[in-house]
Amino acid sequence: MAAYNFDLRDATTLNLGSTTAPHTLIAVLNLVCPDTRRWWETNWPVIDEMVELGRLQAHLKFWNKPKPALENGNLAQDAIDYTQPQAALSYVQAVFDHQDELRELPAEAVPGFLTTNFDAHSQAAAKKVAAAVANDVVTNGVATVPTLIFDDRKYTGDSLPFVRPVLD
Repeated sequence: MAAYNFDLRDATTLNLGSTTAPHTLIAVLNLVCPDTRRWWETNWPVIDEMVELGRLQAHLKFWNKPKPALENGNLAQDAIDYTQPQAALSYVQAVFDHQDELRELPAEAVPGFLTTNFDAHSQAAAKKVAAAVANDVVTNGVATVPTLIFDDRKYTGDSLPFVRPVLD
């Protein structure tokens, strides 16, 4: 029996890879969290490769964490279009690439920045997605970003693994 119970519907999660993959990753992230970006930059190439090889199914959840330093990330996450997973992944990568700029903006400037730089707008389902992810966070005892669940084992903070050794 699984220790964690996340809502992994396509409407609230970027789901990547085969359901028959031998390994599963659930990642709870925020687009302006420096620790999330550091983890992403180090691990995304391996995750992408393992998904393509059929060795990993990845579920990306973006938490609108109620923390002032993450407010701009919350606004950026509202523009993730879960109905277009590949475009959403490109958007996520682009936001991470411009994270320093995004972090420095006043919150009221974020929508214009997202529109100008990424042609991105808040999605109609953003509030429902945020509520579903907030429920997942409470249900599964997630307190920080990034939080990773690899094969039903939770990692946070200093215990965050590099993906390749976990998968090899």
